[in-house]
Order: sequence, then C-alpha cells, then structure tokens
Amino acid sequence: MPYSSGAFDYWISTAVGLLRPRMVLDIGPGSGKYAKIVRDVAAKDQFETHLTAVEIDGSYVEKFNLKSLYDDVIIDSAINLIEKPRVRFGLVIIGDCIEHMRKSDGLDLINFLIYRSGYIFVVYPEAFIQDDWEGHAAEAHISTWAIEDFATWKPLHHNRRNMHLVVIKGYQPSRMRITG
Repeated sequence: MPYSSGAFDYWISTAVGLLRPRMVLDIGPGSGKYAKIVRDVAAKDQFETHLTAVEIDGSYVEKFNLKSLYDDVIIDSAINLIEKPRVRFGLVIIGDCIEHMRKSDGLDLINFLIYRSGYIFVVYPEAFIQDDWEGHAAEAHISTWAIEDFATWKPLHHNRRNMHLVVIKGYQPSRMRITG
C-alpha cells in the first residue's frame, strides 16, 4: 500500500479526544489508520462513536479487513454521498485522499459535507507524484491542492514535512470550537 503520512496523527488523535464525535466518516480509509486512532481515543476517553468508511476500491475492504474496523463500509466513490443528503457526522476525515479525486469533485464533496458535519479534517500531500499502485487506478494523484483552495471556509491550517492538514468547521453542532 502506498505511504500514509503520520505527520498529523497525534494532532488528529488529540482533536478527536476534544470533539468526542458520535458519528465519524472516514473517506478513503486505506488500511483503516483513522479508525484505529478514533477507536483508541474513544476507548481511552470512554465515549461511544460510530465509524463509517467510504472506500472506492472494494478489494481493500477484504485486504485490510475494514468491516472489522468500521461499523459501516460503503464501497463507492465518495462523490456519490451527495445522493444521500440525510447523512450527518460529527467529524469527517479525508486523509491522504482528496488528491485522488478530480478537483471539482473534491470541492463539491466538501461543499456537501459542510452542511452535514461538525468538522472536516483534510490531510493532503504537496508535490508528491503518484501513479496507479499495483493496478489500482484510484491510487493515482490526479489533482493538486493548496491552502487557497479552502480559503472560503476560513480553515485552520498546519503544514509539516510537505503534508498539510486543513480543519474546516461545518454547520452541524460540535462539542467545542477548535478553529478561529
């Protein structure tokens, strides 16, 4: 599996502990790294959480045993969530995934999720060239992202070792406010 940066794992773990999200959506879960982080924090801080994954590549569900890590696994393109307008999440994590989408789809997806989320965390690389991986076309990086792409939402932004974390406050209520 291609590299998944741990640059913001500690920060995300801390934020999950502060937010204590009841419903979490992980877009592009890969091997399930964020499910493990959220489950560990929920167990340590003693709160219940329901995890949903959206994975475009059905072979990853079996390969990484995603059904054992998530309460629900949707095998589909994340952009198709737009067809399910009644979804609500305390936290959405788009980790090392948005660069695999067309820019227009990524922006449409974020606009959709703003209405349906307390917070959206977007983790993306800068200038990391990646083609398909072992025949998985969805692993190719097909769009570039910069902080300016998220400026409309006045996000919190961190940059570390050519990785970026953007934190966007959505319109759903949250336990606390972690952005400006």
